[in-house]
Amino acid sequence: MAGAQIRLSTPEEQGVDSVALGDGIEMLAKKRIPIHSMLIVRHDAVVLDAYFYPYEPRVPHDIASVTKSVTSMLTGIAIDMGYIKSAKEPALPLLKIALPPANDPRKGRITVESLLSMTSGLACGELHEAHTAETNLDNMRQSPDWIQYAVSIPMRAEPGEQFAYCSVNNHILPAIITAQTGQRLETFARQNLFEPLGIKEWIWPADSNGLNHGWGDLHLFPRDMAKLGYLYLHEGKLGDRQIVSKDWVRKSIEPHAQVRDGVGYGYSWWINLGREPHIPEAEGRGGQRISIVPDKDTVVVFTSGGADTDQVAPYILRALRSDKPLAANPAGANRLAQLLKSAQLPPKPSTSSKLPSAAARISGKRYSFDANALEMHSLSLVFDRSEEARMTVEIGAEEWRGPIGLDGVYRFSPIGHRGQPMAVSGKWQGENEFLLDVNLVSNITRILLTIRFAGDRAELDVTDTTGSFHGLKLSGLARD
Repeated sequence: MAGAQIRLSTPEEQGVDSVALGDGIEMLAKKRIPIHSMLIVRHDAVVLDAYFYPYEPRVPHDIASVTKSVTSMLTGIAIDMGYIKSAKEPALPLLKIALPPANDPRKGRITVESLLSMTSGLACGELHEAHTAETNLDNMRQSPDWIQYAVSIPMRAEPGEQFAYCSVNNHILPAIITAQTGQRLETFARQNLFEPLGIKEWIWPADSNGLNHGWGDLHLFPRDMAKLGYLYLHEGKLGDRQIVSKDWVRKSIEPHAQVRDGVGYGYSWWINLGREPHIPEAEGRGGQRISIVPDKDTVVVFTSGGADTDQVAPYILRALRSDKPLAANPAGANRLAQLLKSAQLPPKPSTSSKLPSAAARISGKRYSFDANALEMHSLSLVFDRSEEARMTVEIGAEEWRGPIGLDGVYRFSPIGHRGQPMAVSGKWQGENEFLLDVNLVSNITRILLTIRFAGDRAELDVTDTTGSFHGLKLSGLARD
């Protein structure tokens, strides 16, 4: 991985056992763990670049809260360039906005560092854990001015004293960088981080004021995630160029807060304290991860749709056998190649069964829903073939449209969340009950909708298999 280029290598050439890697891939398949990609860089070379159905590697993947670590990198670059004096600087004055009346002096002691380390003291987020459901984040996103909402949150602790996982902290940081540099975070990232690393394509949503989401929603390709990990493995240096200062990298990946036994938190990096040297990790909802293993000179990247990637970690550590090349293993390499090829294939279609009579009755009807947490406004299903149907869903400000596989195989449509592809399948579970599986794939979320039809009504039970919500109940009425 010299410079910004990807260098490919066989596992054995870099001291990695292809048999152990193959065992890990085989385990993932047998347990049907919903991983999307796994990439391993060792000794500056990519030794594994694996992709799994239904993820399409030509599409950038939502990296969720791994975005926090990218925002941290950019904060460090802004400090290195002199736009911000130091991480110890009081944060709120850097926003250059009118602040609400200071009725709590502790708010003036919030620093850039305490925002990065989740120790701002704001009455926000969860103590000791990173939960997928964050009330303050949801409330911020529903407010007319996200930063004004953020700085208005009351205090519950002295800054620097108490860890509480609060994504709102990480949205204040883009506002600071934008105020101090005069550039949107995305522009600053393109010039000072992405382009130097050869990262050419990404998606980074912004709020109504143009502030890129500092806590999540950045979409990158797995190989580009690996470049970010590689940069920190090499103490911020790429070739002869220091992209991020060595001092910032060191501070970022040392624990500034104790989360729980064996787990610390740096500057928006999780620190595995259970081994020496520590393993710093950028982690995101649903199994997004960049892991840096310094003593093995290795970076491991995962994207997934809710996978427990810890299950494959023992196989990877077992594979990292030697700092020197291993003897070539043609049989192991061929088995690994075949497993990786199979991992990208869809399942075999099932024999289509006859549609129930309810299919014709509800086909083409548009069911409208009252206000709900999912922001689903309407749903329409069309059943005119035994092996495939069609759907239209109005959700938020978007319309998702496309085919539905009724034979156990996803059908793909480019018209999903944020214009990214989605994969959809469905099956009848009785005369009047239909299970709709909407997999947003690169957007992580996989929504299962159990729909019961009765007269002009559709009653829905809705669950996200990645854990962001479950047990939502919606009631819809058919409209002409």
